[in-house]
Amino acid sequence: MAWKGFLKQTQRYLDKVQNPYPAAERVLYQFASAEDLGRWKVFTDEEYGGQSTAELSPSSNSRDGTATAEFRGEISVKIDEETEGKRMQRSGFAGIRTQEMEGQYMDVEGYDALAFCVRGDGRKYIANLRTANWIVGEDNSYDVWQAFLFARKGAWQEVVLPLDRFLLTHKGRLVETRSEMNPHRIVSLGISLAAGSSDAKKGGPFCLGLDCIKATRAGS
Repeated sequence: MAWKGFLKQTQRYLDKVQNPYPAAERVLYQFASAEDLGRWKVFTDEEYGGQSTAELSPSSNSRDGTATAEFRGEISVKIDEETEGKRMQRSGFAGIRTQEMEGQYMDVEGYDALAFCVRGDGRKYIANLRTANWIVGEDNSYDVWQAFLFARKGAWQEVVLPLDRFLLTHKGRLVETRSEMNPHRIVSLGISLAAGSSDAKKGGPFCLGLDCIKATRAGS
């Protein structure tokens, strides 16, 4: 796996040399097929004794004739008191994140924003980026960057999040130390709904339509 990752990184370097100016936007992830959805992992508070549920599945709502998916489920702030062998730290969260592949990273050099093509449900979601640490190195430490992702209820739209809007966090808390994101080595990308926001504290069902995620230039 590491060798394949090295070959891909080498090819990306050669592509940059031949074409130093990338396209205006680049599709990073789509949600049109079973293979697309297989690149993502669903997680909830259930493994910690919580009762939230979630799934990523094909949607009956297409966008301009293109198949889409839905990240849906139900947020619960209840704790399963009968759960044994699980240490409950917090409840009321669910999310999806890309599968991590050893030696493979997403590089968004040349772009300054991510565009999420989504159909909202009125809730405020969180976009997450997990990157290799500039100083320590990817084998020892990762940085987690977060930004709010809000889309109008019931309508497809493209939500553009400039990379400089993502804030460095640690276990859900904002890190006050000023730092710069490493755009060359993004380990994983995710979307979550957490009880830390007033929306999630309400509990109940949620459903976020997903068409694609792109790297773009917002001119920031």
